[in-house]
Amino acid sequence: RFRVGDGRKGWKDPEQEGKTSWDAIHVGAAAVKVHEELLEQLASPGRMFIPVDDEDDPQGWNQHIWCVDKDEKGEVKKRKLFGVRYVPLTDAPRV
Repeated sequence: RFRVGDGRKGWKDPEQEGKTSWDAIHVGAAAVKVHEELLEQLASPGRMFIPVDDEDDPQGWNQHIWCVDKDEKGEVKKRKLFGVRYVPLTDAPRV
């Protein structure tokens, strides 16, 4: 299935009444932070890979892949893996 829409903060399937959970999430553009909406949609257990801007670099030139694991109890652990360069995750287009 294909979905068309704004997926910057995940995808809540309207057919599932907002209870969508994903076993794995890969974010394909650099985020300023790990968004809470993505953590909520991550299954227990589940894993997310997300490029995130380094906090000490306000221009967003330095980024790292973070591996975010959620265990069966819902506890979240984040690990900074390695440096990357992704395009920025931008705001929604203004209409």
